[in-house]
Amino acid sequence: MAVGTSTRVAYEENADFAGAKEAAIEMLGAADESKAISYASSEDAVAAVKKEDAEFAVLPVESSAHGSYYETYDLVLKYDLAVVGESENPTKTSDKQTRFWLVAKTPAEPSLKTAACKTSLAFAFASGNAHGQLYRALGLFASCEIDLSKIESRPWSSTHPSAGKTAFIFYVDVKARQSNANVVEAIASLRTMCSYVRVLGCYASGALEATNGAPNASSQELTMAQKYPLSPVFDTTKIAKTLAVFGVTKQMEAEGKPVYSLCVGEPDFQPPKRVLEAGIRAIQEGKTKYCDMRGMAGLREIIAKYLQVAKGVSYDPKEIQVCGGAQQALYNVILAILRPGDKVLLPSPYWGSYEGILAHVKTQLVQLRNTLEEHYLINPVKLEETLAANPEIRILILCNPSNPAGTLHSPEQLEQIAAVLRKPQFRHVIVISDEIYEQLVYQDEGVPKRVCKSFATIPDMYERTVLINGFSKAYAMTGLRIGYMAAPSHFIEPCYLMQGQLTSCANSVGQVMAIEAMKMELEAIEKGEVRIAENLHGLDMKRQYIAKRLRAMPNVRFAYPTSSFYVFVDLGVLFEGKKAFTAGKAEELHNVDDFCDYLIRKTGVAVGPGSDMGEPHGLRISYAGSMDTMVHSMDGLDFALKSLTFE
Repeated sequence: MAVGTSTRVAYEENADFAGAKEAAIEMLGAADESKAISYASSEDAVAAVKKEDAEFAVLPVESSAHGSYYETYDLVLKYDLAVVGESENPTKTSDKQTRFWLVAKTPAEPSLKTAACKTSLAFAFASGNAHGQLYRALGLFASCEIDLSKIESRPWSSTHPSAGKTAFIFYVDVKARQSNANVVEAIASLRTMCSYVRVLGCYASGALEATNGAPNASSQELTMAQKYPLSPVFDTTKIAKTLAVFGVTKQMEAEGKPVYSLCVGEPDFQPPKRVLEAGIRAIQEGKTKYCDMRGMAGLREIIAKYLQVAKGVSYDPKEIQVCGGAQQALYNVILAILRPGDKVLLPSPYWGSYEGILAHVKTQLVQLRNTLEEHYLINPVKLEETLAANPEIRILILCNPSNPAGTLHSPEQLEQIAAVLRKPQFRHVIVISDEIYEQLVYQDEGVPKRVCKSFATIPDMYERTVLINGFSKAYAMTGLRIGYMAAPSHFIEPCYLMQGQLTSCANSVGQVMAIEAMKMELEAIEKGEVRIAENLHGLDMKRQYIAKRLRAMPNVRFAYPTSSFYVFVDLGVLFEGKKAFTAGKAEELHNVDDFCDYLIRKTGVAVGPGSDMGEPHGLRISYAGSMDTMVHSMDGLDFALKSLTFE
């Protein structure tokens, strides 16, 4: 808001809030250039602005003696004025602390040169203050990383046509400018929850800018981000550390340096020959066009048959959505179900991309800390305690078999989880069951046979479970990007609509290959064979080798892997409360992230930092690569740990 050389400002002279005139002088500049006009009441001063007898009015907002001046809020709403400035305790002769607003007929946001700004809002709910409404509304600001500096509420009976029958109106001040992308997003989300939302104004403290013929800010002084702000989605979007490490390995390979990558979960075997040939035929036959957004009918039908035969769970083909990989299936369902401010329970350690996806919809992640002593499996007592302490949790993400822990919940353990969820106070919790590694389960002598049971088959869990699976891991079709979700139509239909706006259909050639993969799977089941037996044997050999080498390393702890192709290593004994030093203290490592960086620089061994997975003292090892890579990697890890001293 720029101020001219002959500006009229209205105020009420009142002993209860001395300093209104001084506030006008402070905010509008030199006293001799401001025409301060005293009125009998604040409403008269506001009416003068509305009638354009004055450009501004100074109104008290709160004081140390009086508290909040609710009349000021009412007047701003009644006369449809905007807050354009504020001043606190402008008079030096009074011991009373008073905060004033400067209001005008037209809103005006401070120039981009003004660093510290506030935005004031008023909002009300159509149903008064139903259970949890205010909590969710304020959660929008928290999830957008916006700080509040004030919140007020008061009874309100509005005549505004959109307000409905409201019982209370809420006023908040946020510490950010109105045009900030996060604020824009939070207000947009707030409008979906409320019957009435009004931005009272965006303003800075102290003097307003003077008009001197120059623009507020030269376009040459502004950054690209200031001139062309991007979506606030990108404020919380980051590359997973594991993928960043993978990028480093590719750069090192391009430079001719030796690299031994344990950071990415990609099988080193190829898809079956029949599957590859099906893809070649699909290309030759022109099956490269758009197809059904739900997925090819033949693929959905054979997936439904597989789930019935192999997992014992029945879905209609219409209850299956084929996506561009299991990750997109996850993204679809999270976007479809969750609202900004909702809470999601995520057992740790967890796949880092879960957190990134949840950040996109501004949800609040609640971490369920699993322990190494319990093999990073969910403790039902802790599960119940966490759900009880966070009644706003709407989704539990269950990755079984686990990425990154490499462990497996048994059918009995899944039943214990379900027993908690059956309790009346938790019946609203939806389970996203990520079962992408369900075929990669290993057996050991002397222990009962391990079985991966689908969570949807547990009694009472079918209608509240969204099953996620795909063809990347057990079929080595990572780059073909075919995944799927199976769930009651209540969940599938919005995901279908979501996919229509995101990617339309999944890869047509990949879907043809997936049909062939499913045919092979069902044929093997009918013969009583394990289709993936040979590949499982190769993975099992590497699993046992990694476990043997890790056991021989002092102070290195890990959960014994029984599934997927990961081991999660805990270096807390070495790093918790300590620092690591290289020879001669030439280099200092503060945490496991630093160690992961040191490991790849010194030995070429790449691992996934556990800080990206909810466990900062851990790291993830993938044994999906070749045995030669495993040998070199374990040698490098052992060397790197022995080269350090810890203090």
